[in-house]
Amino acid sequence: MAVPSIFIIGAGIAGLACARELHRAGLDVRLGDKGRGPGGRCSTRRSSMGRFDHGAAFFTARDQRFRAQVERWMGEGIAAQWEGRFLKAGTLQHDAEWFVGVPGMSAMVKHEATALGAEFGLELGQPVQGRDGRFDLVTRSGHQVADADFVVIAAPAPQAAMLLPETSPLKIAADKARMAPCWTLMVGFGEDADPGFDASMPEDPVIDAIFRQASKPGREPGGRLVVHATEAWSEAHLEDDPDDVSDALMSALREQVPGLPKAEGTMVHRWRYARVTEAAPGDYGLDLDAGLATCGDWHIAPRVESAWVSGHTLGKRLAEELG
Repeated sequence: MAVPSIFIIGAGIAGLACARELHRAGLDVRLGDKGRGPGGRCSTRRSSMGRFDHGAAFFTARDQRFRAQVERWMGEGIAAQWEGRFLKAGTLQHDAEWFVGVPGMSAMVKHEATALGAEFGLELGQPVQGRDGRFDLVTRSGHQVADADFVVIAAPAPQAAMLLPETSPLKIAADKARMAPCWTLMVGFGEDADPGFDASMPEDPVIDAIFRQASKPGREPGGRLVVHATEAWSEAHLEDDPDDVSDALMSALREQVPGLPKAEGTMVHRWRYARVTEAAPGDYGLDLDAGLATCGDWHIAPRVESAWVSGHTLGKRLAEELG
């Protein structure tokens, strides 16, 4: 009997965790992602000022299965615990246990993507099922990439919904999930700008969080801060000019952290689907009869850990069903 082939659209944390379990079970699995390279919302931006973790700034490891994976990554030198001065509404958090990729948040994604042979730069259209029951995976420009017996969509909920058939129960679930945007400011200073904390979540209408990059394990020295805007502010200014966004966030940062030196340079990034605000039901979506599945943090909660758990549990289930 032929081994079923599975194609995973999306090579972020969720898609890679799913692929890892399918590969471990000996199934034929391929991954494709529309991004130029690995990272997704765990991306690290390189610049003349140094590196910025401008997506997810850290991750937790409360789930024991994910904890075991994090320990493996730590043993391979691509993750480490971030021990720093973490403030929430101005109060030091003594019980925070945060982890980061090393030397950047994208390290784990790059490692797994390389090991699993993920392909990038593939913007795929909706999978189309032929008469033989197999799916054709075709780029939006019309180039056929692969065919597969089963397709997993490991993309943010709004993107997953666009890739699913209108009548699919998986699309209905994806449409129920809600994701909020986030504008992110990256700012470098000509000297080491120590704001007196390594991470801060202030009670502020504009700024949701501020992270000091040099305090993380494996980072180069220098004054680099990453500032995430609040969901409400990002939504209200979603289509604003990036220069205006940069000026507004820089002004809000100086209000939160008086006495910062002159900025050497700034960059902004708009995450259109940054944070899950309303999760879809279930740890993943699965329609065995249709040959389709979904996974991602939008099934559980807005955390790197949740994305991994969603992909991992789906991979385990599919290995049982298709193996």
